[in-house]
Amino acid sequence: MKILFYSILGSLIGWLIWGVFTNDYSPNGYGLFLSGLISGFLIGRRNPKEETE
Repeated sequence: MKILFYSILGSLIGWLIWGVFTNDYSPNGYGLFLSGLISGFLIGRRNPKEETE
């Protein structure tokens, strides 16, 4: 869960920095990115990658 927390925190900081340069703090794009990040994390945790030789 620490990885998910740091990913969300990093994306929030990146969104704020991007908003400073573009003067566009649109929550729609950030919300979609955040939902994709969380769902990808949960799916990856449920179905771990198989190791191949």
